[in-house]
Amino acid sequence: MPIRFHSPCVFVRDMAAARAFYEEVLGQTPSLILEGYVVYAGFALWRADTAGTHIFGDALALPEGPLGRDNFELYFETEELDAAYAAVAARTAPLCAVTEQPWGQRCFRARDPEGHIIEVAEPMETVVRRMAASGLDEAAIGKATMMPAAFVRAALGS
Repeated sequence: MPIRFHSPCVFVRDMAAARAFYEEVLGQTPSLILEGYVVYAGFALWRADTAGTHIFGDALALPEGPLGRDNFELYFETEELDAAYAAVAARTAPLCAVTEQPWGQRCFRARDPEGHIIEVAEPMETVVRRMAASGLDEAAIGKATMMPAAFVRAALGS
C-alpha cells in the first residue's frame, strides 16, 4: 500500500486575513476553495473551527490562543527576494532582514497573520548562478553552497 505525502494543513482562525496574506503578499493561487478550507500548491489553510469539527467532532476542540507557533515553518522561494521582502515588510514586521545563510542563500522570515513562521528564500539554482557570475568556478561554488557537483553543473547548464 503506497502512501504519498501530499501537503501540510495550516490551521488558522481568520481565513480572510490568512488568504489575503498568502494570495496578495506572497502571490499564491488557490487551486481549491471550500468552506473552511483553501488549497494552494504545496500546502493548505484550514479554518480552526472546521479542523476541530472534522478531527475531533467539535468546532471548539482546538485550544484557545495561537496555533502552530514557533515549531513549524512554511518555506517559499523566489528569484525576486528583495521585492518579496518589501511586500511582506509592508504588511507585517519581518522576523529578520534579508540574511545570507552560511551556504550563500539569501532569505528572510516573517509571521503570517496567525503567527505562523514563513521563510522566503532564493532558489539554490539562483545562488549558484550568482556565485558563478561573481567569478567562482564549479568546485568553489560546490564547496560554498554545500551542493553536489551534479547540482552545480545542472544549475549552470553545463
